[in-house]
Amino acid sequence: MNPSEDLIVLNGAVMTTALGAAALQSVPSTFAIGDFWSLTQQAGPLRWPIFFVLAFGLVQVFAKAYELIRDRWASSALHSVDFTSMSLDEIAELVSRQGASMLASLHATLVNVFQTRPAEGLLHDEITNFVRFQQDQFDVFRKRMEFLSDTAGALGLMGTVWGMFTVFFQGTAEQDVILRGMGIALITTLLGLIVSIILNFGSTELSTLFNKRLERVSTKSDELRFRLMELAPRPADLGRTVPPGVEAAGRVSKARGEATAETGTLPGGTGPATGSPIRSSPPLPGWRYVEFDGDRHTVPAGEVASIGVVVKNGSDAPAAGVPVFVKIASGDAVLASGGRALRESSDAGGRVAVECRAPQRVGTFALEASLPEQPGSPSTVQVHVVAGEPQKIEKEGNNQAAVAGSRLPLPLGVRVHDRFGNPVRGLSVGFRVKQGDGKLGVGQTERSVPTDHQGLAATPFIVSSSAGQNIVAASIDGTKSTVEFVAFATEL
Repeated sequence: MNPSEDLIVLNGAVMTTALGAAALQSVPSTFAIGDFWSLTQQAGPLRWPIFFVLAFGLVQVFAKAYELIRDRWASSALHSVDFTSMSLDEIAELVSRQGASMLASLHATLVNVFQTRPAEGLLHDEITNFVRFQQDQFDVFRKRMEFLSDTAGALGLMGTVWGMFTVFFQGTAEQDVILRGMGIALITTLLGLIVSIILNFGSTELSTLFNKRLERVSTKSDELRFRLMELAPRPADLGRTVPPGVEAAGRVSKARGEATAETGTLPGGTGPATGSPIRSSPPLPGWRYVEFDGDRHTVPAGEVASIGVVVKNGSDAPAAGVPVFVKIASGDAVLASGGRALRESSDAGGRVAVECRAPQRVGTFALEASLPEQPGSPSTVQVHVVAGEPQKIEKEGNNQAAVAGSRLPLPLGVRVHDRFGNPVRGLSVGFRVKQGDGKLGVGQTERSVPTDHQGLAATPFIVSSSAGQNIVAASIDGTKSTVEFVAFATEL
């Protein structure tokens, strides 16, 4: 390489170095990331809704965390209790002294249910229903946090779109415009992702904390359930119950070894008495029984029904002030007050009104009523859930065509459902030819058809004898709804 070429290369390097230094000096100082706030300012006004989502989400997270920690602290006394050596009265007194918490609420329910009906199945159902209810309540919080997280990400994406729009809408290659638009696009996306990660992390950690808390509550409640069943009276201790209107023979001498009227067993509980006939006699003075009003009840889907329970004494007179235990024995119904069981005393007329909300689907559910302080079989009643008022009306077979004077390929039909989608059965639908000389059924211009078990009322239709349009109107009984069908008669 000759000296002239060396000089050219050297001059090029110097010029390149000078240009690089000038370029570095031209970078705006606003792009320094020394502090986070100066960086976020480049997101423009869009940073404020992202910060609002972050603040609102953190408030939700801290509030839920405080709720769980406070619940754990309030129930710490119950968690440290050993139920194995406690009596029922001691357990009831302990639970009544506790502050508000998930564990105290569940234990109070278990004690009340046990005092009403000492059945292990009921106690297990109460624990299961309580856990399911708490999980449903927490799911509301979890879905809210998911929405906030998604919103933060969407706001970041909105900033990206807005920044790119700012760059291309100006239609210029100026450095300041491009840098400003790209700054909005990148910073808003960064902020949205950071907020979304923070909220997702908080929600996930709280879910773990909640599940552990609920597991401890369930485990401790199972301990109480086992202890309560140990305290439950054995069937052999209860003796034989006295059927309604019948009592055992009166007390007789012990020498004959006959049974007492209360138990119907031999002294010492060795078994049923022999030679002690059970005869019909006036009812026991303290004997009572419970029954439902009527043997058949119907309620529209999703509606609240009031079903009466009557308590009577041995003379078939109403008995006031008697505790009655009522529960949903089967089906998806719930009591209007919440839950699936209640205990309430009869009023002056011996009555208890049971308000229950029917499920949203047609079918049946069963109610069971019993007297906790009176032996004997409970009373049950089946409640039939029927479709509610017609709300959804659909047409079938509209806009058909047939050769003049012939029948349409498909009948004209109206399908009726209630607000929950249950077919409304037995509803009268009136069809009427409104335009044209077509005929319904066998030469009729008007006819009524009841809806079947699928909620459908249908009728065949013969189009007019000449080419043209036919219109049939259908009105639904009990509603102001009217629908119209159009049918076309064509030439051969």
